[in-house]
Amino acid sequence: MDPNLELYRSVLNLPLAERRERLRHLSQSERSRVWMIVDREQKIQMLEELIAGRDLVQVALNNPSEIISNMRLKYTLLGRSIYPYDENMMVRRIANDVARTSQTLIDYIAEFDQSIQPLPLDAWKLVYCDIYYIDKDNTIIQEIYKEYLREEELQTPAAQARDLVRYNQLKRARRNSKWMIPAIEHLKAEEQTQWT
Repeated sequence: MDPNLELYRSVLNLPLAERRERLRHLSQSERSRVWMIVDREQKIQMLEELIAGRDLVQVALNNPSEIISNMRLKYTLLGRSIYPYDENMMVRRIANDVARTSQTLIDYIAEFDQSIQPLPLDAWKLVYCDIYYIDKDNTIIQEIYKEYLREEELQTPAAQARDLVRYNQLKRARRNSKWMIPAIEHLKAEEQTQWT
């Protein structure tokens, strides 16, 4: 039981001035903490209502514009986080802080021939996997990458649906990743460290 969280939930429907008054005794960091928890709960609930038990793969195959027009549905179908902060922290971690946002990483790889950035192999794989959200354990990126390759080779409905909702810059970055990953993997270990 988190009393501050319960207090925050109990004052959510109050006018802003009254809510501030009732939460005044909490530190700024504590207010931020409970706000973030409640905000995430609300976003998850909104996403569940938006999905409404539907199979997003089938929705994308039948009506891709419905998925494309809604960022949360698109990110969910692609396996991305609907929380930009989480996604960007993951990108920083995997890209060794060379890229600070998912879009920056996508842009670097989409245009890698114009501006070489020293990106680790896992960053290339992450882009190939549509910036699939990986929470803390970078070791599973290889498994996700292999699964993506298998699904694309077999042209599974999930792979087809993902392809329908990707935007052009992500498609370009994935294409470049698909070409570069085998080349980087075939380098000797010492050459790989120079590349990354």
